[in-house]
Amino acid sequence: MKSNNLKNISAKIADKLGAWLLIILIAAIMLFTSDKFLTTTNMINVFRQIAVVSIGAIGVSFVILGGGFDLSTGMIATFAGCNTALFMKNFGWNMYFAMIVAILIGIAIGTVNGLLITYLKIPPFICTLGMQYVINGLVFVTTKSVPITGLPEKFLKIGRGYIFGFFPVPVLIMFLFVIVGHIVLKYTVFGRSVVAIGENETAAKLSGLNLNLIKVAMYSLSGFCVSAAGIVLAARLSSGQPNSGADLSLQAIAAVYIGGTFKGSIVNTLAGALVWGFMNNALNLMNVNAYWQKVALGVVIIGAVLFDTFRAKLASKSID
Repeated sequence: MKSNNLKNISAKIADKLGAWLLIILIAAIMLFTSDKFLTTTNMINVFRQIAVVSIGAIGVSFVILGGGFDLSTGMIATFAGCNTALFMKNFGWNMYFAMIVAILIGIAIGTVNGLLITYLKIPPFICTLGMQYVINGLVFVTTKSVPITGLPEKFLKIGRGYIFGFFPVPVLIMFLFVIVGHIVLKYTVFGRSVVAIGENETAAKLSGLNLNLIKVAMYSLSGFCVSAAGIVLAARLSSGQPNSGADLSLQAIAAVYIGGTFKGSIVNTLAGALVWGFMNNALNLMNVNAYWQKVALGVVIIGAVLFDTFRAKLASKSID
């Protein structure tokens, strides 16, 4: 009897914490491995490193929660960063106007993805994969494969600046996106509709939801978030880099899956990005070869998804 109670308590704790349990585990291991890991400076550095991925992953969360998939996000982010740099450097546009136009282009691309997927019934994987190549080509055409440098110092503060001398600006932007994303998902009709479609599309349709409109909006929102992420990345790199967002698509998707965002929480997406960031940082502190880091991070992604599956099974058993 005590054994069953213990299992039920363990299952509830695992279900409640999810990816946060992995974060605690990594932190506990590193506590005995490196005295630099849990320092304030290092923690701020980790959050700064995950800011771009987290911002993009929030938009991806809505797409995946709604039963969709988007491989084009990395290139949309790259396009937004390069466009902002081009508009400022070549056209002499005001920084804010350049960012707004770049984000609107990203939203338009996301909207096109949504329209092709919903109205022409192109599978999301194929549609966004094709769009990824289209945008990749456009990036190289517009930049001529050359980084756009010499950007205004005011713009660079978005990715490299600090508030009060110690709090990174991109981390503040990340938290703003997390808070707004959480509110939209939890407390708006749109957010609840996205979750309803993802859980049971037929039931959502029968309840009177406009599936096509909501699905298009999901991809538009994704385009907005990843464009913002791309602009922050360009500011952090001090240039519009044609290859800057190459890994962002998979990293954002990984953050969603690692975090177990399927439970309907944007905070879980942040947890998924933190697992990624903590693991990457821990491997750096242990001087692990960069190539082996990729192997280790791949194992972590697979392990995290398996952990989430195991956690869900434990939770269902405890309910039974």
